[in-house]
Amino acid sequence: MKQGNGPRVTVHSRSSYSIVLRFVQELREIIENLLRTHSWKDAEKFIQQVIWRTYFKGWLEQHPSVWDSYLTGIMRGVREVTSDKNKSRMYQKAITGETGIDCFDSWVGELADHSYLHNHTRLWFASIWIFTLKLPWELGANFFMRHLLDGDPASNTLSWRWVAGLQTAGKTYLAKPDNITKYTDGRFFQSGLATTAQPRTETVTHPRLPAPQTQNYDKAAPTFVLLHDDDMDLSPLVDSFENIVGAVRVSCLERLTPFEMSPAVIEFVETLIKDADHRWFERIGNIHKATSADDIISKALDCAATQIAIPYATVGPTSDFITALKRKAHDSGIGVVSVLSEYDQMCWPKATHGFFRFKEHISQFLRDLNMGP
Repeated sequence: MKQGNGPRVTVHSRSSYSIVLRFVQELREIIENLLRTHSWKDAEKFIQQVIWRTYFKGWLEQHPSVWDSYLTGIMRGVREVTSDKNKSRMYQKAITGETGIDCFDSWVGELADHSYLHNHTRLWFASIWIFTLKLPWELGANFFMRHLLDGDPASNTLSWRWVAGLQTAGKTYLAKPDNITKYTDGRFFQSGLATTAQPRTETVTHPRLPAPQTQNYDKAAPTFVLLHDDDMDLSPLVDSFENIVGAVRVSCLERLTPFEMSPAVIEFVETLIKDADHRWFERIGNIHKATSADDIISKALDCAATQIAIPYATVGPTSDFITALKRKAHDSGIGVVSVLSEYDQMCWPKATHGFFRFKEHISQFLRDLNMGP
């Protein structure tokens, strides 16, 4: 059965929700298990879909100024819709599903009810937002991040940029009524959509930086662990540090947006963080809640830690928080070590161009990890 946005929400495994936060690790718990029961030929397309997230992460790590431009664009978009009455009304209609565009309004409702949209629908939605409603793409991208359980700063930002004609300069994605009708099994016979898509432009450039690698650290030093909501896989840390003296957890979720986050998203992330606390209890003890950078540093010093170890936080709000934490920790005489997984260190440097060039390396990645064809 299909619904107006492609397959019904209920038929999806929703594994993307947990993969985004690495509560489920895409390599060990998805790909490795899949290859135990399926041939590479049968599993290849699915594996490519899973690794799209890795590609987006790696590309944004090497172009972090794209995230800074997006944040600037959000505030510029806010000024735009608050200073123009017509745009203000259109923006309110868009986020409440009252535009009069049946398919779009239905998807807004589905997003509110299920915190999820099919991938194809996300492209249609973004195209209508940008080219039919003529609203700032950054506000649309941020609307997704406020409501999607699997909202990911890299995947979401770069996908909206691609639709707008920024990610691949001059190449846009235009939602077409016949395409929507076909792939929604005729539920929507839409009219009134934009028939042209003028690419958005930007004046800034985004130079490529080297992909990050794990820095040197003292594995025997008293170490304080920080769990965050960008990567909940602590295995690289607990396997690397011999003297863990304490741990805390912090959420940077509400740093994603100047607007109100969906309660469903907040509840979902808090549940996963608490579950992670239970998952790692036997290895590192209780993971206490921290409320700020100063609180983290204070708790680390109380445990006589000389360094704070963190799963690497990719470009986004958590990374911005960690950058500020590092400055304050340095002033307090305590080091901060960000640890990348072997998988990320291997894959990210290859995310230099488009995904189709990146995917040529997938089988080699898996062979190097003793998993490949």
